[in-house]
Amino acid sequence: LMWEKDMGTKMTLKEATLKAKNSNLGGFSDWRVPTIKELYSLILFTGKVKGATAIDSFIDTKYFTQPLGNTNIGEREIDAQTWSSTEYVGRTMKNDETVFGVNFVDGRIKGYPKYNPKTQEENKMYFRMVRGNLDYGKNNFIDDGDGTISDLSTGLMWQKADDGTKRNWENALSYCENLTLGNKSDWRLPNAKELQSIVDYS
Repeated sequence: LMWEKDMGTKMTLKEATLKAKNSNLGGFSDWRVPTIKELYSLILFTGKVKGATAIDSFIDTKYFTQPLGNTNIGEREIDAQTWSSTEYVGRTMKNDETVFGVNFVDGRIKGYPKYNPKTQEENKMYFRMVRGNLDYGKNNFIDDGDGTISDLSTGLMWQKADDGTKRNWENALSYCENLTLGNKSDWRLPNAKELQSIVDYS
């Protein structure tokens, strides 16, 4: 994947889609608004936030420009969500049409209302264009027939079903590390990006 470094100003989803369609950034014309899986690939887990105050961004600011919310117009610093092209198939809260996004200021992945509930105008958020691998985030699952599922798109193998036992995090780590399944003994808990890779947003 190739990414836009500086998102510029907030805009609506329609405006972002049009921007990507008409962009020739870097000499390329195949830019698009990223899916939530593409966008989430950029998140760092070393970020920090205190309430609404930004400390360290959840994106690598050596490479990417990450704005904060404009406190001069009443926004909080964390009001700097980056939207994806992935729309929630149902409705949320007050029957809101919802679009998934990542907040690289506070580290959350969340659904955001497409329209402002008060004004009914389209919400404006940040959008970071992407281009490249059109198959990124598309699973290619194979049932291995031994209690495991392989995803040929990521090279990861998954336990097909849990054993029905609730565990705290420490015990879950131990369970995975001591598991033998499908003649494999190198099981572990997935990291957040690996786990998100099997979410079905449809």
